[in-house]
Amino acid sequence: MLYSVSADGGLPVKFPYGRGNNVAFGPRGGVLIGRNTLDPAKWKRYKGGTAGVFWIDKKGNGKFEKFLGKIKGNLASPLWAGDRIFFISDHEGLGKLYSCDLEGKNIKCHSNNTEYYVRNANTDGKNIVYHCGAEIYSYNIDSGVENMIAIEYYSPKIQRQRKFSDAAKYLESYNISPDGNSSIITTRGKSFMFSNWDGPVLQIGKQYGVRYRFSQWMHDNKNIVTVSDENGYETIEIHSSKDGLKEVKRMDFFRAGIIANLKVSPKENKLAVSNNRYELFLIDTDNKNFKKIARSKFERIEDFCFSPDGKWIVYSMSDAEYLSSLHLYSLESGKSVQITPTGFRDYQPTFDPDGRFIYFLSQREYNPVYDTSYFQLGFSLGVRPYLITLNKETPSPFTPEYEKLFPQKRKGKKSKDGKSVNHDVKIDLDGIDERIISFPLPEKNYYQITAVKDGLLYSREPIKGALHHWYWEQHPSDESLDLFNFTNQKNEHIAKKITSFKVSMDGSTLIYRQESKLYINSSVLSDYSNHDPEKEPFHHRSRKNDWLDLSRVKVSIDPMSEWKQMYTEAWRLQKEHFWTPDMSGINWDTVYKRYLPLLDKVASRSEFSDLIWEMQGELGTSHAYEQGGDYKPSPVYKIGKLGADFEFDEKENAYRIKHIIKGDSWKKNSPLKSPGTEINEGDYLISINGELLKKEVSPGELLVNQVKNVVSITVKNAVTGKLKNYEVRTIATDTEARYREWVEKNKEYVHRKSKGKLGYLHIPDMGPSGFSEFHRYYIHEAAKNGLVVDLRDNRGGHVSQLLLEKLSRKQIGYDLSRWGSVGTYPCHSVAGPIVALTDEHAGSDGDIFSHNFKQMKLGTLVGKRTWGGVIGINPRLMLADGTMTTQPEYATYMKDVGWKVENYGTDPDVEVEMSPEDFAKGRDPQLDKAIEIALDQLKKKPVILPDFKNKPILSLPEIHLNGNGKAKSLNRSKKKVKQ
Repeated sequence: MLYSVSADGGLPVKFPYGRGNNVAFGPRGGVLIGRNTLDPAKWKRYKGGTAGVFWIDKKGNGKFEKFLGKIKGNLASPLWAGDRIFFISDHEGLGKLYSCDLEGKNIKCHSNNTEYYVRNANTDGKNIVYHCGAEIYSYNIDSGVENMIAIEYYSPKIQRQRKFSDAAKYLESYNISPDGNSSIITTRGKSFMFSNWDGPVLQIGKQYGVRYRFSQWMHDNKNIVTVSDENGYETIEIHSSKDGLKEVKRMDFFRAGIIANLKVSPKENKLAVSNNRYELFLIDTDNKNFKKIARSKFERIEDFCFSPDGKWIVYSMSDAEYLSSLHLYSLESGKSVQITPTGFRDYQPTFDPDGRFIYFLSQREYNPVYDTSYFQLGFSLGVRPYLITLNKETPSPFTPEYEKLFPQKRKGKKSKDGKSVNHDVKIDLDGIDERIISFPLPEKNYYQITAVKDGLLYSREPIKGALHHWYWEQHPSDESLDLFNFTNQKNEHIAKKITSFKVSMDGSTLIYRQESKLYINSSVLSDYSNHDPEKEPFHHRSRKNDWLDLSRVKVSIDPMSEWKQMYTEAWRLQKEHFWTPDMSGINWDTVYKRYLPLLDKVASRSEFSDLIWEMQGELGTSHAYEQGGDYKPSPVYKIGKLGADFEFDEKENAYRIKHIIKGDSWKKNSPLKSPGTEINEGDYLISINGELLKKEVSPGELLVNQVKNVVSITVKNAVTGKLKNYEVRTIATDTEARYREWVEKNKEYVHRKSKGKLGYLHIPDMGPSGFSEFHRYYIHEAAKNGLVVDLRDNRGGHVSQLLLEKLSRKQIGYDLSRWGSVGTYPCHSVAGPIVALTDEHAGSDGDIFSHNFKQMKLGTLVGKRTWGGVIGINPRLMLADGTMTTQPEYATYMKDVGWKVENYGTDPDVEVEMSPEDFAKGRDPQLDKAIEIALDQLKKKPVILPDFKNKPILSLPEIHLNGNGKAKSLNRSKKKVKQ
């Protein structure tokens, strides 16, 4: 929406034009508004439903018409100067500055750019200024001359100066040395090694300009392996602990995309490495060679582990969509064999330290749970730990006789130097898939398992709703860390609220993470019987059991070096993850070179963000985002909300309560409707915390930095004129309440206009929130004769197919009982027509829902062409400073139009425009049209229940009844049967 704000203060005033991003005024009262006129450089050559459009009111009489509607490009920056309209468009392939007359004719190009987009144009009526390729340009309207403005700006460039980062805040990964005495952490793309409790902290590799990942010790407890991108691509390095980690051996012979996981052999200088290309490799760092072990068809191979003798690798690989099985690779034979059957999801394999078992997690029992709201079942449980006995003669360890059955292996043997000797792992492959045993643990959400001597460490998390977070977002952990101890056959709790854990190679030391903290436990198999994980992470804290002091790690940052590395990594992530190898015909190497020179002009983190957006925008593809990162902190003073709309009453010289928002009363609703208050619409807000309000001092001004605070307000009753003081607690946002009010208003409108024949629901996105909203209303609105499904402003997600599946149910029967109403079969189905509303702001999975609603012939689609962005993402890797960039990885192909939903959208069956006049008059012609179509379809094919009168009669036929209704005595002659 567009607003004006007085320089003297007061409430913003909304323009009566509806949605808009830009507004320009003509010399004679004319108005030009731009809708969806965002920066075209961030998605170059975009032609979807949300491409920028102009509406013009030439005479200023409130009558608007579309302007320049025939240009097939993305319009932005509408400017009105004299008798011409200036604007940015990329309809000729590159964003340039254009102008036309007031009839939309005589289009001229005014900029000479050939490489970068013209962006963010503005004017004073005489000159137009804009930027292009990190330079500022000016175009003189009278002379028609374009000039680059040479700006001399002498800045200290504070944001480019060296600084230090908090190691805990940017903690990426951690590892423990084989003997448990030292740790490695990777933070802000840099790796550091240090003794657990004291001593110096050594940085691994280059100080600046290189990112390191997966840093960990080799088996010898001396050398460190890490993944480095020093040369612009990821490769593996071995750093010697001699001479302060200065000696580096690069594995340049191995270049295989983005490393997904890395594990070291416990016996040799060998590595198991997986990548983003769904491949798993074995690397010999001494002989400098590698071999591909496996390639998955559907997912990355991220779960794998060496055997204790280093002769086997067990890995989980996806062999069917949504399923995975375990495989064993023999380093001696060079062959793999599948050891668990296809048909389940087996993952997180790990070897028992003594080589007797392989432990793993599996979802294989399919124990359904009834839904509490709908007649349906799901598999929210079903995961538990399992083990495979590797030798045919090995008994089950789940017995009180464990110590008798495994005495020698449990105690182990010692070599002359006193170190434990690991036996060769003996595996009987014949019938191995028949030797799977489940742990005596309940089905839960298990996440990670790791084997220790005579036990299994595992983490689990309670089942909880997904309503307030998306699956890729970070949220507070509820994972607990537990130990199943074979010796006493008991489950023991160790810690709460962890996010991950690891065990040293010798099995002596546990390290786990809670938020940004790391805890060392040097006695993994201690007695936890008296341990309370709610109070302490371990039953005692000592020099060997305590939190690591990460403040010892001093992380020096050179912003320019970091930005250059991040720029290259963002580019590389696109090159490796983009859904098609030819980058849809884009020369991605040329793009890298095109924007790299602009990096030298970047002086702030926000400018770096802008550069990444424009570079990724060259893909011409949806879902190439950038967000987050290390911005210079600034004070944020949010406004406490009262959940109401105000208008200034000149006569009363006070703010009148124009409207009190009516959300769900059991949630964060308007504080003005808190229990005990008697405040109504029409009353006047006089003061807040004793400060009198006036025209120049709005309620929002006095509520700055008052979020969730109790404030004193004075209200004047509009009827009695009496003043009364109230104490209310402000809320942080009223968005949820406003949304609920809007949905309820639409629902009531549909009910009223259809005389109760039609139901209504809105789906705000295709994630947890949209799934929740759909089912909140569908359960009762689907019981009407028809249904209006509103997709407008749908933000996308991934659940469209689940909702379409439900909408596709067709009523084929009924359930009747003696006392109850008639039920339908199947239940939760719509008897009559379904009409869906969509618009240009329905995108991603909202595009897919709209398109397939038509394809599945579920009903009529009404509204506007959708956004046109259907190449999905799976955010995994953050840049060094916490920036998330997304790579378009999963393209959508539809049987009817192929790839053409991307960068176009889906056309509705019936197009209905929302003009500025509609917004000004409070009309919703799209909703009205949906109601009209549904009622017309109902008229043509009304919903009529069958005649249930002819119910079955189960009495004896009349021929068997006598006159008084009793059964006749039948005297049938019996035939004699010959013996």
